[in-house]
Amino acid sequence: MIKMLIDCDTGIDDSIAILFALKRPDVRVLGITTGCGNIDAYQAAENSIRLIHLAKPGYEVPVAVGANAPLVGPWEGPVPHIHGANGVGNAELLPADQKPAAEAGWDMIVRLARENPGELTVVTLGRMTNLALALEKEPALPRLVKNVVAMGGAVRAPGNVSPVSEANIAGDPEAADRVFLAGFDLTLVGIDVTGKTFLTPRHLDIAEKYWAEDCRPILDYMREALKLYFAFACQNNRYLDRCPVHDPLAMVVAVDPSVVTIRKLPTRVECGGTLCRGMVVSDFRERPIDAPFASICLDVDSERAVEELLGTFLKP
Repeated sequence: MIKMLIDCDTGIDDSIAILFALKRPDVRVLGITTGCGNIDAYQAAENSIRLIHLAKPGYEVPVAVGANAPLVGPWEGPVPHIHGANGVGNAELLPADQKPAAEAGWDMIVRLARENPGELTVVTLGRMTNLALALEKEPALPRLVKNVVAMGGAVRAPGNVSPVSEANIAGDPEAADRVFLAGFDLTLVGIDVTGKTFLTPRHLDIAEKYWAEDCRPILDYMREALKLYFAFACQNNRYLDRCPVHDPLAMVVAVDPSVVTIRKLPTRVECGGTLCRGMVVSDFRERPIDAPFASICLDVDSERAVEELLGTFLKP
């Protein structure tokens, strides 16, 4: 059983990743913490609570609001043209009675790590601000958690917010670099692999034939939420009826790393400059820079990853 904490900025792709984790029989989500990015941290928490209500995992999942700004400078605001006004493609999720926890997101990370030493997998689907703040409170965090799987970065692929930078890392490069330097067992699932992995309406049409009845509301939600995501992918990238599965692929890797090809490389984050701010710098040379090693995902079996993603919602 994978004991998991999910840190996210609950947009469309985050929501699919969260639903996947909540419906996996081999995953126990101990908590969800939220930050700003796709949407503000408060709306992200509300979205997460409603997703838990939709998934009905059969156990309680506390949700804590985290950082609503990066470590340095202001937050630039949400991206409604990508994720809708509510962060989930303007799809309507039924409200739930659950309220956000009283503790801050970074405090929840520290608490759950202390309560589950050596057992907790932290999956970050947004900026690493909450994890960096948790490090400030508990410097021993890298020894307390089992591993960190992060969606972020572009090592050999082009960036999506600058020529070399990906949105999650570029949104708070100082936080990301602190996490990279801390000594976590860190796997980075970046655009190198998420940019090769696509979800299409055809995938959903095929899966619907075998979809579990108790997961039918999840399929209806995914179809509605993905409309805006497909439209943005077409307008921005000229993708016709397909969208990259950034956060869901990171979640699949957290459960089954065999879907990707990984290379351990010394890795830092560029925090200065203009064009290169937020760039993930992995050194492939024989005599590399002095930096902690991270597991960098460089290739992916994309069809198998999508099959594993959707297979979680199918009839047993």
